Amino acid sequence: MSATPLATVSIAEAARAYRAGDLSPVEVTQACLQRIGDFDGELNAFATVTSDHALAQARAAEQTLLDDPGAHHPLLGIPLGVKDMVDTAGIPTSAGSAALAGRVPVEDATVWRRLDAAGAVLIGKTRTHELAYGVATPPARNPWDLTRMPGGSSGGSAAALAAGMCLGAVGTDTAGSVRIPAGLCGVVGLKPTRGLCPTDGVIPLSPTLDHVGPMARTAEDARLLLAAMAGMIDPPSDGAGSDGADAGAVLHLPAAMTAQIVDLDGARVGVACTDALMSPVVRAALARIGDAFDRAGSAVEEIAVPSYRDAVRCADQIITVEAAVLNAELLVSAADRLRPDTRRKLESATRFDGVTYYRALRHLEKVRHGFEQALEQFDLLLAPGVACQAPEYGAESVSIDGEEHPLGRALCSNTAAFNLAGLPALALPAGAPEGLPVGVQLVGRAGSDAWLLSLASALIEEHDKSMPEAAA
Repeated sequence: MSATPLATVSIAEAARAYRAGDLSPVEVTQACLQRIGDFDGELNAFATVTSDHALAQARAAEQTLLDDPGAHHPLLGIPLGVKDMVDTAGIPTSAGSAALAGRVPVEDATVWRRLDAAGAVLIGKTRTHELAYGVATPPARNPWDLTRMPGGSSGGSAAALAAGMCLGAVGTDTAGSVRIPAGLCGVVGLKPTRGLCPTDGVIPLSPTLDHVGPMARTAEDARLLLAAMAGMIDPPSDGAGSDGADAGAVLHLPAAMTAQIVDLDGARVGVACTDALMSPVVRAALARIGDAFDRAGSAVEEIAVPSYRDAVRCADQIITVEAAVLNAELLVSAADRLRPDTRRKLESATRFDGVTYYRALRHLEKVRHGFEQALEQFDLLLAPGVACQAPEYGAESVSIDGEEHPLGRALCSNTAAFNLAGLPALALPAGAPEGLPVGVQLVGRAGSDAWLLSLASALIEEHDKSMPEAAA
């Protein structure tokens, strides 16, 4: 599907155009709504489209710009899709489940309250795999190829972004649920440092591993979203912005979240692919990005890290037990309204006893310590992204190097370790061989989220030959 210019501008571009009077929030919001109207019947990216609400917010943002063009946040008037796990007061939030149909929160989740306060426009609630407990997100489809799945559980957010239905999105990530769909749909997705973005008001799946994070088309846009979600956007001032821009600039960010000049020359990059599952195209993408770092003068070296395969097994044990406890009442009162696969997973908790759960939590600490040790030697880690390109819609397994792997285990295989570690992990597009995206992950030290996003921006800017073409 072809893209429309207004609906596919970046957040940063739209903010500059708003300030210059070249675009208005109403124009961009209408373009996104038109895009939804034209294509969401095929994509099924949205659970709820909030057209009237979005246009009212866009008109209010436009008036703010007219009253004072320089005094506003970078997200003012920016249309966002918000995953149907994140509470939005007065707007249905049902975690993609018929068992929670009709659930309308009375309060906003903290991350949405902060985005709303920054002036963002809620264009709709994006689809999630039921209860965020899966990696496919039916009935959503992948905009690169409608016969493929978008991944999950934040599949609606990724599909909407890639198809030009919003400029940014919010997802949740328990074992890779931001980074998997970001990788399969060719967008940027960040699992932040654990605790940086509060999860209160986000329907939980596994509190030990749950994260909420930004999804966008560029790393710069993800940084702007993260700044608001983390509560790090300062009020506008009448002087220079904290990023050093003049008084007419749109950024009002504290130093912790401003764009940083990152010199790739001399950066120490550890290639972390110990026992990672990778198809040939993913292996080639990892090598391509490693070469890009090398050409920029970075010191690139392979490093041993904790086992990805042990980590995904451990994450499965923790999630299974915690999800079953959290959803025990649903299993009693609304089991017939749960998808069969969700019900089976919730009921399967009986196969894990307390000793297994305790050992999984102990293993989590080993994984975290192992990655932290690796990052004492390197500035960041370069890791494979999703193990394969987008599987066919409805697939229950994927074949990699001639071996069949269960869908969930395969797609989470390289991502779950960083939920255990609690470190910032960024899904970065790395090309689209044969018309389907592939990606890598960049992983940093705890709290280095903004630096990691700035580094990704520098890498994309200087080495765009390693980056994907736009979705068509």
